[in-house]
Amino acid sequence: MAAAPFAFAQSAPEAPQAPRAHDHADEPVQLENLVVTASPIARTQADLVSSTNVLSGSALQEARQPTLGETLANLPGVSSTYFGPGSSRPIIRGLSANRVRVLANSTDTLDASNTSPDHAVSVEPFLVKRIEVVRGPAALLYGSSAVGGVVNVIDHRIESALPDRDISGVFDSTLTDNGHGYAVGGALDIALAPNRDNISGFILHLDGFRREADDLDVPGFSGQEDELGNPMPAGKLYNSALDTKGGSVGLSYVSEHLDVGVNFNGFDTSYGIPFEEEDPDHIITIGLRQRRIDAAATYKRDFGIFEEARVKIGYADYQHQEFEAGAPETLFEIEGFDSRLELINGEVAGWTGALGLQLGTSETSATGDEAFLPTHTTDNGALFLFQELARGRTTWQVGARLEHRSIDADPFVTSEPGVTFGSRSDTRTTFSGSLGAVYSLSEPYKLAWNASYTERAPNGQELYAYGPHHGTEAYEIGNENLSTERAFGYELSLRKTTGFVTGSLTGFVQYFDGFIFEEGTGITVDEENAPDPNEHLERTFFVQRDALFYGFEAEAIWHLHTEASHTLDLTTAVDYVRAEQTNGDNLPRIPALKTRIALDWRKDGWHIGPDLVLVAKQTASAPGESDTDGYALLGLTLGYCLETRHATYDFFVRGSNLTNEEARLHSSFLKDIAPLPGRAFTAGVRASF
Repeated sequence: MAAAPFAFAQSAPEAPQAPRAHDHADEPVQLENLVVTASPIARTQADLVSSTNVLSGSALQEARQPTLGETLANLPGVSSTYFGPGSSRPIIRGLSANRVRVLANSTDTLDASNTSPDHAVSVEPFLVKRIEVVRGPAALLYGSSAVGGVVNVIDHRIESALPDRDISGVFDSTLTDNGHGYAVGGALDIALAPNRDNISGFILHLDGFRREADDLDVPGFSGQEDELGNPMPAGKLYNSALDTKGGSVGLSYVSEHLDVGVNFNGFDTSYGIPFEEEDPDHIITIGLRQRRIDAAATYKRDFGIFEEARVKIGYADYQHQEFEAGAPETLFEIEGFDSRLELINGEVAGWTGALGLQLGTSETSATGDEAFLPTHTTDNGALFLFQELARGRTTWQVGARLEHRSIDADPFVTSEPGVTFGSRSDTRTTFSGSLGAVYSLSEPYKLAWNASYTERAPNGQELYAYGPHHGTEAYEIGNENLSTERAFGYELSLRKTTGFVTGSLTGFVQYFDGFIFEEGTGITVDEENAPDPNEHLERTFFVQRDALFYGFEAEAIWHLHTEASHTLDLTTAVDYVRAEQTNGDNLPRIPALKTRIALDWRKDGWHIGPDLVLVAKQTASAPGESDTDGYALLGLTLGYCLETRHATYDFFVRGSNLTNEEARLHSSFLKDIAPLPGRAFTAGVRASF
């Protein structure tokens, strides 16, 4: 795998073709990685105005966790909402939920993960091909909900190229001692009647996986209590077990001018929600079920000013059932689709790029004791334009997006006596635009800058929520008078792409006019004489305040030794974000300063990689929020790649948190009761054929 020049989570750089002594003067190391998420036209990370990361190959295999958020948590500028091992969503530069869009092959995941941190993302990292992360605004291509960034999970369920073999695939398995967990799965591609002369034919795709784990081991006491208020026994995060499975079947046709395919896939997971105080009648588990159909087509032939057309459509039927003591309680359901059309234009007056159309709709409903949302339908439609122009040493990139969003909510009877609502609706049109450039200062150095303006309409939860939400321990109340949120973003990045040291230094500022967030009142519902069982929930309101986010990310990869079969790299990386209201108050759950130091030694198929993640104490807490102590996580990976005539085997053993450090994420709602996992040893093997 080619390494990502600006990410420390990567496999080794591509080696030169012949063995040689290490000489940086006449044999510079050049690192490139194509990215498809940040631009309609695939570009290397160095040639994009946006800051990006790519995780694939052995690096992805070793970084994989049961959730997407934890898989990406060590990337620069990325943290997670950690709600135990069953649920975790990425946080990018302090922004999450409705401002970070998680995609499956460039279409929406169509799940409920953005409504609450205890709702899992319906994407399992186990069998994916690569994950691309765009840090900073990416709203032009993917909508106003991507004002903070995009995470695009890319698999090979719909093929766009004929495999080299008639039958190819992968088998993957891992075992871990912490929680006695395992994961096993595989994928198979079968070429049906291939015509290799013109590289065309049908491909049948099959895949499936299963993951199980018991309650996690954690250092010391978790912070959980029994029904009498006494600490639970040390060493366990109780009610954190999980059981996940999934699979898909798909058929694709590929040829020189046309690729088209369809895939049906299913995802099921059952996981516990770690409790604050044990009550046998209120132990909560969640059962998630999604059935999804994806279709894609690419037409590669000139027509008018265009040279390529791409269509992607995703439809999903999603259910999220919450259980208390095994009895079904609140049920969340989402049915919807997301579609996009991209027309790639050839050079027109020097400009190349794409014109696009995105359409989507979803119906969200919640029934049961925790039905804090009315049933509502959200319709989205958008036109977007992305173009770039190369002039001398400078490549300009511009974009614009016009988006129309409407929400229609049904009548709603809340859990609070006498509080009911009739039918309601909200319709808004928003505009977003950006201008940026990449300037080649010299052969190894590039300077990138980007300025963006984004408008985001509030979603159904922010407008219409009213009721108990135990996932965040809040009695949420929406605000129909919320105005459109506006964000102004600026980013400047210096990148070095070749030589003894490669990497980047990036600074960013994002100002929000009317930032929407959930603010607590410090008043519990029982103090206002509301009925049980919501007596311990804090009454919270969705409010708007001007806010400022700013910070930096610095990464450097020191190529200490480079030969055809022998490399040694040292990676150093640090990221920081600060978020505060313009009245001086900090915003809640903002990640602390993070530093990572890692060595990556590879020789003749062997790989050894020690790494240390240092997270500082977070004292920039919001009103009513406690500070969080810093911590250090030490890890070590040992791997070996064995190539045989018929298959390639990648073996690895990974030790995580080797010192058994107690670590609590400031960005987690459960930081006081759910520390990160303790010491763990994981072994895995992947066979590719």
